[in-house]
Amino acid sequence: MIVLKERTRPVRIAQLEALLRRIPNQHEKVPNIKKELVRRRVGYQGEQSLNYYFSFLNDPQMFMLHDLRLLGSNRSYFQIDTLLVSKSFMTILEVKNYSGSIYFDPDTYQVYRTSTTHDDEILTNPLLQIQAQKLQLREWLTANNWPLLPIVKLVVFSDPSTKIVSTPNNLQLIKQVVTAPALLSKVESLQSTFSKDYLTDSGLDKLTQQLIHMHVPPPPSDVLHDFRISATTIISGVYCPSCQRPTLTRGVVVGKWFCPDCLISSKHAHLSALEDYFLLLNHRVSTSEIHAFLQTSNRQQAYDLVNKLPLHRVGAFRARRYELMYPLSMS
Repeated sequence: MIVLKERTRPVRIAQLEALLRRIPNQHEKVPNIKKELVRRRVGYQGEQSLNYYFSFLNDPQMFMLHDLRLLGSNRSYFQIDTLLVSKSFMTILEVKNYSGSIYFDPDTYQVYRTSTTHDDEILTNPLLQIQAQKLQLREWLTANNWPLLPIVKLVVFSDPSTKIVSTPNNLQLIKQVVTAPALLSKVESLQSTFSKDYLTDSGLDKLTQQLIHMHVPPPPSDVLHDFRISATTIISGVYCPSCQRPTLTRGVVVGKWFCPDCLISSKHAHLSALEDYFLLLNHRVSTSEIHAFLQTSNRQQAYDLVNKLPLHRVGAFRARRYELMYPLSMS
């Protein structure tokens, strides 16, 4: 199996981390931000843990694409955690990092979790979620003139200790749910079941490349709005990589950032600050806004810093704005 599109660290995690850096430690929303950050980190770690099991899928004619977001026929986007593509079938994998006992109710289509660390709770039904993804993927294939390959839905619980529970009359649905250790045998079973080729070798390559080409990364969410935090609360300045405080000042002659407290210097510390601006405030920024946020000595210094970056420019002269990105690099 060949991974054509790697899994990326969710931007939402970076936003939450930036928000915790840029608001006072005593802010009333800090506990809520930390709670969401822990939950999202756990989910991402669960997705990463599947890489071990994916490594045993050694079919060179099976391709894997992570974090795929496509425009559907209804002009709305749909996102797939992981998509396996072969000449004979496609498999949508929805990864969940839940522990405890997960009960699928066949009558109400609800999903309940019971564990020693969580109170009993109702979860979003992942089977309904991937059913919608399957329908949208089928429509995407039709709209782009591809054969309608069989599309298999599969919910994967990354925690091997997760217990999957249901009733005898729900066994057909439960076959679409596995824990991580069973993933390899499940895929091997699918390969035996779907033996008819719908695509040639070149067709498979073209399909996967088109899927990657038509992927649209999700825009950053408005994290300040989500937590009802004013932009005026955000702490400006360039953070010292040593003492983790916005104490860095820009030297005029040596062209480095200098911390007067711990006496270290950094050449590119402003990159992290500009990423924070992108994650929390706006993807477009003017020289004046850079000057104010980085707390440079003057606007010319801010202009010199941003002009060296490979950023798209919009407008001219005083109306010019720079389109930031995440992650940000010098090249």
